[in-house]
Amino acid sequence: MAHEPDPYSDFHSAETGKPFQDCISCGLSLDDPNLPYLVSKSFRRDECIFEYAICEDCRSNMAQEFSPESRASLAHFFEERVNVKARSILLAFGSDPNPWIEKCAACQTPRIEMESYSMGGVLLGMEMLFDPYPLCLCGKCEEEIQELLSKKTRGMWDDFVDTHFEGPPADLQNLPVTGRPALF
Repeated sequence: MAHEPDPYSDFHSAETGKPFQDCISCGLSLDDPNLPYLVSKSFRRDECIFEYAICEDCRSNMAQEFSPESRASLAHFFEERVNVKARSILLAFGSDPNPWIEKCAACQTPRIEMESYSMGGVLLGMEMLFDPYPLCLCGKCEEEIQELLSKKTRGMWDDFVDTHFEGPPADLQNLPVTGRPALF
């Protein structure tokens, strides 16, 4: 009997090839089927250079710490550039994440043509939640997002990276402030 491939393998850890086990912030196990969590992965070409999973409570708490200006700017960017309603209608059917991540959600550049990009997906146990995730953002659109963030919010992101990673990934060290992965 043939084993079917996991449709969510793009959101597994690049390091282990398996689903993420724990929240990067609080250490809570992510195998609870009632606990939503976000997986965020950043790539340079086809190499994953940055990845983490964070439970919804920790992600929500972090988002609440964003400056009001950053929250408003992010909401405006996603409303104007991603067009969540149209995207939802177009991609509403099926449980395959590939149509959701095959191109940049903001500029429509095909992922295969991107030098760098990030993907985010929300999972509930081992099942993916759709709408507005999963999504992919190209490096250029990530730069636009970084430019929208206040100094306070960028500092918070830097603190998050410093706290949870031994150092920035080698490929990330050479990127300007605006070339950092977007906050999902």
